Amino acid sequence: MDQGAGDRRERAPDVDMQRPSDARVYDLFLGGKDNFEVDRQLAQQVLKVAPEMPALLQANRRWLAEVVERVLREAAVVQFLDLGSGLPTPDNTHEIAARVNPQATVVYLDKDPTVIRHGQALLADDRHSFFAAGDLTDPAAVLADPIVTGALDLDRPVAVIQCLVLHHVRETKRAREIVTGYLDALPSGSYLALTHPCNPRDGSRGAEFATGVEEKLRLAFRGVTFRTPDEIASLFDGLELQDPGLVSLTDWWPAPATAPTGAAHLILAALARKP
Repeated sequence: MDQGAGDRRERAPDVDMQRPSDARVYDLFLGGKDNFEVDRQLAQQVLKVAPEMPALLQANRRWLAEVVERVLREAAVVQFLDLGSGLPTPDNTHEIAARVNPQATVVYLDKDPTVIRHGQALLADDRHSFFAAGDLTDPAAVLADPIVTGALDLDRPVAVIQCLVLHHVRETKRAREIVTGYLDALPSGSYLALTHPCNPRDGSRGAEFATGVEEKLRLAFRGVTFRTPDEIASLFDGLELQDPGLVSLTDWWPAPATAPTGAAHLILAALARKP
């Protein structure tokens, strides 16, 4: 890793306090304080439909910690590219990785101005963690970014993290192109860790619940698109799904003492390896 490659502190764009930010709303649900009134208003609208949302997003963070540790321990992959990383919140990917292997390298990427400011400040003096300002929907540009190429050896396996980001891409074909844009450029033994909101669109109560959440989010983010299980599975074409496969977040751990709610199947998750 070339510690001198790239400028770790690119100028962040101005923060728009009149429009909600998905990163700030996500952070708000996790108990964060970096949000504005417009974010709180959207969060309240979502909570009316899905009061379980904070617990679900906490499960998403728990899942991230588990897969990062698993990739480090079982596959010995020590490089991570966290796309659409969002605001710093316990546990951050680099903190999880460092507990297993202090030499693990993490590059975060986001385009949200609030995230850029916080990410760059947090990692300014970290020798193994870096922040790149960029658009995850342009894999070629991301993989050519000086911060990315200076921190990661792209000839060695990389674990690509895409947690709750691709639902902002309306067309499934385009979402697949984004995933393959990264994985095709990386060597065998690389991994994809992905979570995605699911709407079965089958007339079930679960579909009605998912549609309600989707419609609330579209009030602020017009392109939000929840996908069916088959559509989400197609994002892993050509990759080897690891146990337990593509399942809801709650299916990654022992069954809870109480019956899962409708929100339990709102997010699907999977870890996959490039053969």
